[in-house]
Amino acid sequence: MSSASLQNVQLQLLRYMPLITIITGIIGNTLNCLIFTRRSLRQNSCSIYFLASSIANFFGIFFGCVTRLLSSFNINPPPSQTAIYCKTKTFLTYIGLASSTWFIVGACADRYASSSSTVRIRSFSQIKVARIVVFIISILVILVYFQMNFCFDGNIQAANCYPSSPLCNTFNNFNLLITYSLFPPILMLILGYMTIRNVRSGQHLRRQTNVKDRQLTAMLIIQVICISILSMPISIQKIYSELTSYQIKSAEQVLIENILATFVVLLALMNTSTSFYLFTLTGSVFRKELKCLFFSNRRQTDVEPSVIGIARVTARKSNFNGK
Repeated sequence: MSSASLQNVQLQLLRYMPLITIITGIIGNTLNCLIFTRRSLRQNSCSIYFLASSIANFFGIFFGCVTRLLSSFNINPPPSQTAIYCKTKTFLTYIGLASSTWFIVGACADRYASSSSTVRIRSFSQIKVARIVVFIISILVILVYFQMNFCFDGNIQAANCYPSSPLCNTFNNFNLLITYSLFPPILMLILGYMTIRNVRSGQHLRRQTNVKDRQLTAMLIIQVICISILSMPISIQKIYSELTSYQIKSAEQVLIENILATFVVLLALMNTSTSFYLFTLTGSVFRKELKCLFFSNRRQTDVEPSVIGIARVTARKSNFNGK
């Protein structure tokens, strides 16, 4: 395949994959925020993590997808602003991706705690604890990724910003493996397995666990599987990049690797757009709240005229009896 054909493939990836993620992500995460703030769900600690994850997804969508889409149409910052552009874009993209992922880890821990037979462990499944954990995760993620403001200085290749030195590149690759693409999914799978084991063995807790809790657990497990699948390719790419960093490569091989790097990043960014659709497919409680969100106002509009009519009839009867 010629160099021009490879570059065209890369261009099409940068145009269409981010566009799909932007449209589905903005719609899905907006509806997530509206649903998880409804009275029936906001009193559940797991919903706090889902809500925080949906909010964090917007950072990944706007700074990770929108910027790549614009670059595919040659809408880029002026050369004098490239350094600050790369620092800001990379930092905000990855704090969104990482914090969203760690909020789901927190949700897995919450579900494990709620399914435990130990009273002390179950006490961690509370709204107050969830809010504290969300705050701590947010602060830690910002601190961990703050180094990107020093390691990235405007080295842009195919809409991806790259570190300014080999040392920074190695550090960031291992940092992403540990804090985003490899370690968090492993934690999710472990906690998910432990939760399923607790649910199966805890026969005495099934009567105490309501339908809403079971549905939220099922929704979480499906999302964990999806995050693991979409995050795995970027882990493999980072490991491969480190193992072959000192090899001499042809221009065509470098271009192919850049295309693959672009693809796995865009695949990871798809994590910001999938949750709403997974929740809709797997959670009947979520679907019920979604229907209420759209039809509650209509019902109120239908009920109000009836109430007004009843009030008028009552008033007429009172006037008649008075006479």
